[in-house]
Amino acid sequence: MDKLQKVDELLKSWEQEMTDTLRDLVRIPSVDGAPLPGMPFGKACAEALDYALKKAESFGFETLNDENYAGHAAYGGEAGGKTLGILAHLDVVPEGSDWTLPPYEGIVRDGFLYGRGANDNKCSCVSCLFALRAIREAGIPLRDRVLLILGCNEEKGSADMAHYMKNVGMPDYGFSPDSGFPVCYAEKGIHRLEIRGDFAGETPLLEMRAGEAVNIVPNRCRAALRGTKEQAQVLRSRAAALDVPAKIDFADGRIDVTVEGVAAHGAFPAGGRNAIALLCDVLADMDMGSAESALRFVREKLNVKDWDGKKLGIDFADEPSGELTVNLGIVRADETGVSFQLDIRQPVTADFDDVLSRLQAACAPYGLSARSTHVSPPLYVRKDSPLVTTLMRVYKEMTGRDDEPFSMGGGTYARSMKNAVAFGPGLPGNKSGGAHGPDERQYLPELFDAARLYAHTIVALAGPGLPD
Repeated sequence: MDKLQKVDELLKSWEQEMTDTLRDLVRIPSVDGAPLPGMPFGKACAEALDYALKKAESFGFETLNDENYAGHAAYGGEAGGKTLGILAHLDVVPEGSDWTLPPYEGIVRDGFLYGRGANDNKCSCVSCLFALRAIREAGIPLRDRVLLILGCNEEKGSADMAHYMKNVGMPDYGFSPDSGFPVCYAEKGIHRLEIRGDFAGETPLLEMRAGEAVNIVPNRCRAALRGTKEQAQVLRSRAAALDVPAKIDFADGRIDVTVEGVAAHGAFPAGGRNAIALLCDVLADMDMGSAESALRFVREKLNVKDWDGKKLGIDFADEPSGELTVNLGIVRADETGVSFQLDIRQPVTADFDDVLSRLQAACAPYGLSARSTHVSPPLYVRKDSPLVTTLMRVYKEMTGRDDEPFSMGGGTYARSMKNAVAFGPGLPGNKSGGAHGPDERQYLPELFDAARLYAHTIVALAGPGLPD
């Protein structure tokens, strides 16, 4: 029997085991938490990493735990060979609200497994681990050493990969199964900023709050105001006129406002409806006192469809990676001031300092200041590179599709290496989805297909290959 055929048969026989493994991982709520001794990202992330490494050990792989920052399962390698890194993550964004199913139970229904992290990115941890297991059990020799590297801080800045690359070492080449098929050869720079303003005088605003993670389009924003029953009715009328779902209550001189938007991944804000922008628009007919300037800034520069940065003077674009996007992900305000947090995905040729200076200039007339809180340099690997051409060849052979490599605003671990791209796990038009939103789900047949595709890809990259 052909050894690649044996790989396919093994993976077919393990489909229920892959499902069970993904369910087990989803049941661990591995949101990046407060650090504990020996657990830099909290107990749940350490638990998820421990589970994954023990599963790899049960398959016969050598493993390493890099102080609970990240870990790897290793296989293959000959003298003179290189190292192939496959970088996936076990941490997840907070579950948020509006789920119709429990976010951490891994319920399977109609071929989908539901739960936070099912699609982003625990499915890839499972598919790549089982792909490597199938290669091992089929007895396929690999010239290059393969490291399946599993991290715990991708959603909050990838400090895990910085630690791993420093302490363990950087693979020679690799891919991150955390975007989509076929190949993402360019990832925009990630630029996170805070905009602040102090309220010098009186304001009816008591509190405004939305968002838990800056890389999610917020689907709900709440505010509390001092006001009258008549003012509450004005707000209700404006919300209705704007077609904004809103709950507005009045009692004892206090107005409580909650508006509903649509959540989406912050790298793709056009797919959502930003609840912060909606609430600022609803409040336009009310005198907000010293808070007015900050709220007007949102209405005039960051309204619900202002995700291209044009009104901020930062609407950059280039051929490799496309247009800049802006997500207003978090707001915290009280009677003394306001803090807005932005997630900007800027083209690979855009300069971080230039974006910051332009944003500061846009903020100044409103009495606001801006500062960078995090930057992650862009990724760009030429489409004619050996890595991209090999991945594209295997993808086309396995799927029969003629899709082209692409760029995106999302960020993956691939940018932690000098020669890596993002690759999979979903085909264009796939059924899986909901990453960073409610009812995140992985369509299980797509998990199984990805495992098969990854197995063939690893063999093609890390050869020598099979006997003639």
